[in-house]
Amino acid sequence: MRFSSLASELQTWLKQSIQQGCSPDVLEHSMRTSGYQGEFAQRAVAAALKEFGPPQRTHEPASAEPPAALVDAAAAQAATEAAGQESSSRILAGGPNQIDAGDRVVQILMALNAPRVVLFGDLLAPTECEALIEMSRGKLERSNVVDRQTGRYERHPDRTSEGTYFRRAENELIARIETRIAELTGCPIERGEPIQVLHYNPGTEYKPHFDYFDPADSGNRQVLSMGGQRVATLIMYLNDVQGGGSTVFPEIGLDVLPRRGNAVFFAYSDDQGRLDPRTLHGGSPVAAGEKWIATKWLRQRTYTGAARDLDQAAHS
Repeated sequence: MRFSSLASELQTWLKQSIQQGCSPDVLEHSMRTSGYQGEFAQRAVAAALKEFGPPQRTHEPASAEPPAALVDAAAAQAATEAAGQESSSRILAGGPNQIDAGDRVVQILMALNAPRVVLFGDLLAPTECEALIEMSRGKLERSNVVDRQTGRYERHPDRTSEGTYFRRAENELIARIETRIAELTGCPIERGEPIQVLHYNPGTEYKPHFDYFDPADSGNRQVLSMGGQRVATLIMYLNDVQGGGSTVFPEIGLDVLPRRGNAVFFAYSDDQGRLDPRTLHGGSPVAAGEKWIATKWLRQRTYTGAARDLDQAAHS
């Protein structure tokens, strides 16, 4: 776990507590008491100690409680949905080499248990990939992100793609793909965010990030109110990329190369329902040609937001 990947309020609290002399045991206990899972607390404290060194004093401050916002974050984390777990477990426990997704047989090319990552083959037909690209060309806009503190939609140098979205069941093709995804993952259609299509030109990328929203960040409250936490991501590759453009998981040393029709699925929670920081991922720079992907994010509950809200807030 990287210290910089933690919520800003958690970073501040850990830094101040270490500087005040709190021992690792006290910090971990305080986080667990506030609702954080043990392994997450242990890794967060270890990351903070690596950043700031051991405590300078040996006594324990009388108050070593995380701020209220972090307690709320822990509660939301503890409630991280079973949808992501059930979906990935079903996939990994399914047929040995393929899954019947209703209108199409999808191949399992690779499956990783910790974190849960599954690479699918032939999830989309070539004609479907081409149609998604052509439907998107005339409506692309520069991708934005949600500011973690203000909630405003802003451009960010870490994300240089352009994209667009399609409302649920906007047309026959979108409805067919959404039904196939629901059959494949076991997650109901209504829990899925609108499909977003992203386009990357040479040199564009999305640096490593998490797809789930940290509840401790005030800027994420609005998107979390639209159906709860994100629990899983499905990235569908719409074209073969001449060079670069892989989906990278730096914490586990995994690179998924884009191949037309294939898709990578990953869930954010482990067997105990804890958010898994090993799902840190990014889109590496396109070195040659262009890259097209379609992304589907799955939520804890029915997604109630407008498509335009998540077009700005999306991670991929």
